[in-house]
Amino acid sequence: MSPGVGNITVISTMYKKGDIVLIKSAAGTFVPPFHVKLIERIERKPPKDPEYIMWRAHLTKPKEADKLRKECHIPFKFPNEVETFVCETNIIKLIKTDGKKELSTGH
Repeated sequence: MSPGVGNITVISTMYKKGDIVLIKSAAGTFVPPFHVKLIERIERKPPKDPEYIMWRAHLTKPKEADKLRKECHIPFKFPNEVETFVCETNIIKLIKTDGKKELSTGH
């Protein structure tokens, strides 16, 4: 019997729409961590693969958008071209929750 058969998988998240988080890129360490505001939560439940959560997000810092564009050739341009999608597993830490509570950034 497969280990996944008969089990119920529950996706829980500690993040909410409006949170500002620090992200590590799925492209690797060449791309430095950057801050985004979470806009829309997207749950994916593929039939043969594990479930996962993606977020539609917007970069929050103009200097980070410039650095990603100039050094990493990622076509971000503040303030209009800053939308991206991130896997919840690539979130390093919560910076601000829904714009209300400032948390320690460690950076």
